[in-house]
Amino acid sequence: MPSSSPSSNRIKRCKPLLGTFVEITLEGAQSEAALHKIADKAFSIVGSVQRMMSFHDADSDISRINRCAHIAPLRVHPWTHYVIARALGISSQTEGAFDISIAPRLVKWKYLPEHGPVPDNNATWQDIELSETDCSVAFHRPLMVDLGGIAKGFAVDKVIDFLSTKGITSAVVNAGGDMRMLGGMAQTIGVRHPGAPQSQLVPALMPRVAVATSAGYFANRKMHGQRISPIVHPRTGKPLRSTTSVSIFSSTCMVADALTKAVLLAPQEVWTRVLAAQDSLALFLSSRGDEVHFPSFSTGHA
Repeated sequence: MPSSSPSSNRIKRCKPLLGTFVEITLEGAQSEAALHKIADKAFSIVGSVQRMMSFHDADSDISRINRCAHIAPLRVHPWTHYVIARALGISSQTEGAFDISIAPRLVKWKYLPEHGPVPDNNATWQDIELSETDCSVAFHRPLMVDLGGIAKGFAVDKVIDFLSTKGITSAVVNAGGDMRMLGGMAQTIGVRHPGAPQSQLVPALMPRVAVATSAGYFANRKMHGQRISPIVHPRTGKPLRSTTSVSIFSSTCMVADALTKAVLLAPQEVWTRVLAAQDSLALFLSSRGDEVHFPSFSTGHA
């Protein structure tokens, strides 16, 4: 990142939220004290998203609908309703490759906590019904949803929306690799190398203002002696086996976040169509470091 101009200040803050570390970098003409107050509000927005949409919080909107929405429609916060609606839209676009109803598998594999009875059926995103009039959610049969594949991106977008009203010159919000920038601060990023994700980064330009990355290389659970990824194919119920990562560059972090899973799981003819519809780009990295860009774009290095 370029250094701050003499007439501006810059701060960088980090907090554990959303099951990861959220880092916010701000630059502007405001005093450092004023920037810190803006950062405090930004982190409170992320905290609100966590309280509404965390599967781990037994009192969140998500936990409430997972317990009761198959019995009667439940009202949720408009933000939660909006994220579920966007998730269902992406499910439709990707022919079910992105599906927030895979939570029972993640509970079974200990990626998510077990708050109560876990549905054992073939429920999918198509069993979720939303009402626009009162922000209610209903399930056609028992199921569980998890917004872990889209809520981080939404939180990043909400923070950027807030910062855009505060006269910030430039900003970067990074929630565990789900990142969006405001202004011209971040021109390049480092994408984790699938062959050495803990120690090696691959540089890439930012062809869009937002990016998210998904891969199976951080799998830390075992089943039948094999490590299993939390990225689950909705149709087969099997975890992703590939170690290839995909980074999606898009105009919003929420779209980038969701599409990383869809691109890893959907047939190519499906995800190519969705990328075009969402004006998004994909960078694939193999464990050997091979790169594929779709459609072709520069990563800024040889």
